Amino acid sequence: MRLLTEIASVVAGLVAAWGIGWLSAWSYPRGRHDIWLVTWVSMAVVVILGVRQAQRAMAEERAKGGMQDGRE
Repeated sequence: MRLLTEIASVVAGLVAAWGIGWLSAWSYPRGRHDIWLVTWVSMAVVVILGVRQAQRAMAEERAKGGMQDGRE
């Protein structure tokens, strides 16, 4: 369950970063290039940090006994 939560948080972070970038670029067209650069970098950071957390969640699930249906 924690893995699903971590994936959902990464998706929410990406949507939020993209939305803020889109609104910022729309409101300040002169800085559009720089805004999108910062947006893409922040989205990459969200993914990198999310992958780390997902790996931790997967390790915890393995340590607790694997998958719920008995297969590993």
